[in-house]
Amino acid sequence: MKRQLFPDSLAGRTVLLVIAVIAVAEIATFSLLGHFRRTSHVAQTVQAIARQVRLLQVVLPGLDERTRRALSSAEASEPALQLHPDGSAVPRGEPQFRFARRLADQLAEHLGEPVLLRHGNPGQRGGLWIGFLAGGERWWLELPPPRFEPQALPSDLWVFLALTLAAVLLIAGFFVRGIVGPLARLGDAVAATGGGAARTVRPEGPLEVRLLAERHNTMLDQLARAAAERREMLAGLTHDLRAPLTRLRLRLALLEEGSERAGLVRDVDDMERIVGQCLAFLRSEASDSTPEPLAITPLLRDEVRRQHELGRPVELAVDETATECRVAIAAGNLQRLLDNLVDNALQHGAPPVHVRLHRFAETRVALSVRDHGPGIARVDRARALEPFAQLEPARATDGSCGLGLAIVRRIAAGCGGEVVLGDAPGGGLEVVVRLPICGAGDLA
Repeated sequence: MKRQLFPDSLAGRTVLLVIAVIAVAEIATFSLLGHFRRTSHVAQTVQAIARQVRLLQVVLPGLDERTRRALSSAEASEPALQLHPDGSAVPRGEPQFRFARRLADQLAEHLGEPVLLRHGNPGQRGGLWIGFLAGGERWWLELPPPRFEPQALPSDLWVFLALTLAAVLLIAGFFVRGIVGPLARLGDAVAATGGGAARTVRPEGPLEVRLLAERHNTMLDQLARAAAERREMLAGLTHDLRAPLTRLRLRLALLEEGSERAGLVRDVDDMERIVGQCLAFLRSEASDSTPEPLAITPLLRDEVRRQHELGRPVELAVDETATECRVAIAAGNLQRLLDNLVDNALQHGAPPVHVRLHRFAETRVALSVRDHGPGIARVDRARALEPFAQLEPARATDGSCGLGLAIVRRIAAGCGGEVVLGDAPGGGLEVVVRLPICGAGDLA
């Protein structure tokens, strides 16, 4: 696996870019500041030494020996220049560091004559000795090591720079949030739209992000109009088919009993079942409004009772933990969901059909419908949930158009739930519909 050098998120990369820009700017600023401070320090040191040399060149020739010795032996503070006569105490080594070379060049330019510089052995922290002539004699001024470099920056400046850096990062974070936040919300809306739950987003943030959000909303409007036209067309088509089917059934009723009549009746029943599934699929499309939470147990019992009246072998079991659960689902959608699950179990499985309601988790309730048929192979289960999926060619001739489980999945998705296909204990297919529970009071 290739290791990433940069963060994955746009926010992380933007913050990293801001930090990198600030770091480069700070390094460049301190580099320039250091260069000017060193240049200024050398110039100030040269001027101070040049004034001292000129003064000594005037004063020393007129002093007696005693005064000269007193002047050269006077105690000096750490950063001050110390005067020494020529002698064995003078170091013999020539300085090799940059400050000494720059000092020698600029002193010679100021004084108009070459100067001698001496320094201790390499590695020794001795002063820098500057030789000059006064009245034909060689004298030396010792510059202590603290004067080699400019003074360190005051601590207050570092505190100010740290506070400035923190303020810049806060401002950058505020602007990054203003960019990344709208993008993240737009990404969530796009993901929800891809999942079948179209969601608009409020245009906000920079101009480009606002334009992208507006185009997303425009696309949703266009998709909604196209879906409405499709629903209207298909609903009208299936509705118009019911009239000729009814007339055909009436004409079949006038025919004499026989195998031909029985076959035509089965064909009409299959056609009506296909038309009914198409209408149910269209009605199951997600609505913009959220239905009121309903107690699911009484509705299930009514639907199973209706199944019994139709002569269908359906058994219902409700766990105690799920008795009081409420789910945001319309009564009509729950009826269509159970009808399609029972129809699918009886048509492609084998009776009896067991319906069970139980708690799946603290916030979800599970409605499972199982049959005793051959089930569905694991590799075909994902495709079985798609619209118009025909797992077996023979199913296309028995009044099925492959919409039963697709209707169930669409209704469950509209309620924020999911559909899972699995193997039932003892054989058969088990379809589990997991729906979110509404209200904290439902938690057991």
